[in-house]
Amino acid sequence: MSYAPQGFSQADILLIKATYPTLCLALKSGSNRQMAEDLLGVYLGDDAGQRVLSGEIQRGSSERIDAVICYFDLQGFTGMSQKIEGEALLSMLNDYFGVVVAQIEANGENVLKFMGDGLLAIFDCQKLSDAAERALKMTEALEVEIAGMSKTREATGLPSMGYTMAIHAGPVLYGNMGGDARLDFTVIGPEVNLTARIAGMHRYLSQGIIVSEAVTKDVPITSSGLVSLGKYMFRGVEKPQKSFTIYKE
Repeated sequence: MSYAPQGFSQADILLIKATYPTLCLALKSGSNRQMAEDLLGVYLGDDAGQRVLSGEIQRGSSERIDAVICYFDLQGFTGMSQKIEGEALLSMLNDYFGVVVAQIEANGENVLKFMGDGLLAIFDCQKLSDAAERALKMTEALEVEIAGMSKTREATGLPSMGYTMAIHAGPVLYGNMGGDARLDFTVIGPEVNLTARIAGMHRYLSQGIIVSEAVTKDVPITSSGLVSLGKYMFRGVEKPQKSFTIYKE
């Protein structure tokens, strides 16, 4: 690198000024692109946001992928919402969702949407066993972190909540659905419906975490702490489905 002791010449200054319009347009374009990426990532998730930004915005456009599907839900939220004020309720939701989302993203999962006091997330998996292991790892870590946060809230006189998690795996359609002027980037299909059915079994099995057999096929049960809950029939599903929970001594 060479230096000019006399500084910029008049010709240099004129050249720099002449590039202002082009430079400003480039900076503005880059800034707008970054802003769009950040906003779509926050509201849709990193993967869905990048897909939308890349042009996947046509209603009905979708891709068939293999995924581990997770339904997370807070317990007793309806009753709690009648006991505490709106701002305190929102603060509590943000506390719990903050922990859940951080764990999900740390393990390579995508949060697709928040649904009141619950959320839907997926592991897009090229190799199902890898995604299943990451989902189970996330679930175990989440149990510890939520227990710790609940104790902290209780120690300061704030209400705490339990939660449930249903985990299933299979092929899903991942893409756009909705109306002409309002779309949602989500997952649909029989396996998503079955995950919702599994989530409905928490109250009958008295277990906060329920994992389907599809998730456990390539995961060593002895090392993951999975314990069988038995086989059950689900509405709209032809064959009985074996379910598991996670148990650690």
